[in-house]
Amino acid sequence: MNLLPFGKLPPAQPRSFVPVALDLGDWPQLAPLFDQLAARAAAARSAAELERWLLDWCELSAALDEESSRRNIAMTCHTDNPEAEQAYLHFVEHVEPQLKPRQFALEQLYVAHPCRPELLKIGAPSTGSARSCSHDADPPGRCAALRYEVFDRDVANHVALFRPENVALETEEAKLGQQYQKLIGAQAVTFRGEEKTLVQMGRYLEEPDRALRQEAWEVVAQRRLQDAEKCEGIFDALINLRTQIAQNAGFANYLEYIFRQKGRFDYTPADCVQFHRAIESEIMPAVRAIQADRKRQLQLAALRPWDLAVDPQNRAPLKPFADVGEMVLRTQKIFNHLDAGLAANFQELQDKKLLDLANRKGKAPGGYQSTLSEARVPFIFMNAVGVQRDVETILHEAGHAFHAQATRAEDLYPYRSAPIEFCEVASMAMELLGNEF
Repeated sequence: MNLLPFGKLPPAQPRSFVPVALDLGDWPQLAPLFDQLAARAAAARSAAELERWLLDWCELSAALDEESSRRNIAMTCHTDNPEAEQAYLHFVEHVEPQLKPRQFALEQLYVAHPCRPELLKIGAPSTGSARSCSHDADPPGRCAALRYEVFDRDVANHVALFRPENVALETEEAKLGQQYQKLIGAQAVTFRGEEKTLVQMGRYLEEPDRALRQEAWEVVAQRRLQDAEKCEGIFDALINLRTQIAQNAGFANYLEYIFRQKGRFDYTPADCVQFHRAIESEIMPAVRAIQADRKRQLQLAALRPWDLAVDPQNRAPLKPFADVGEMVLRTQKIFNHLDAGLAANFQELQDKKLLDLANRKGKAPGGYQSTLSEARVPFIFMNAVGVQRDVETILHEAGHAFHAQATRAEDLYPYRSAPIEFCEVASMAMELLGNEF
């Protein structure tokens, strides 16, 4: 039973190392590939051989990443489907705990490899697949853009942070996340005789009828409170797990650990605190002023939670589309106006059925873009119900998708993604660029 909107997608590049018929969910079939890579690392005698080894390792990692993504997508699209849940948990419980130590062992082999210094002298390609450094103005032995510099830094960081005892804890962490998705995906209410998901209830918060807005908000709040203890239990368990993970890795707390784990080399927790203070001093007064103006325009004695989404002039809510098909069509028109290349990218998502956009019961909350790393195509997940925010969300996730599509020609698997901070540059930029149309 295929629970995904898309079927089996061919690899962007034909496999040269991973067998085509390999079952990526069966560890006994995977283990020999790691054995082969370990042996080949030891046998590599030149930077060129080490580079070829890296690309084969990337091929395997991308195939495994896509298998994980497919199972996660199926689970979040159908949190109420036992088959999707079982497939996801099988990978989390039986593949990843075997996979992580073997990936770590390969990282160790790379970091200790005698050809590593020579590999790091290879320059980034300027045209095509060139591997030479032509920046004559640079100091001797230094290229303006070294091909493997960031990769090397990240692998060394992973090696420094890995602890075998954290593998089981990370499995429990992933399972807790799945439990939360299932819990929230099942939430629904009966409102005025009809069953509604909590996302669908958001439409009522834009209605000019204040009594209707309050009724809708309170119904949703009461439903959420029914699961409050369960959510708090999951959160408490996550805190305990993550604290132990951090301590195992030699950190005083999870904050310090996660900054390193996410590769945040360019800013610190102290920088974030400074940024938070700037928000408090500069942005929050503006927010309070906007809310005071909203209260005045709505002629209210006090602004309540159900007054924050309605138009401040009490006009009827925007209805940008009637169904998801119309939303996709109109979003395509935005990109047609904006840029021919982006328009073609968005059309590809439709042609390959890489979209699951409509809200429904049993679907995980929120929205995301997930890259299918071997096919090198993006998938967009969201919960559209016909409100203006849905238009902003599809533009946002399309920005992530275009970012992924722009990396398709990159053969080094870790370079086909970016830290979350920079990923949000692409998505927020697409909201701003698309808003004009």
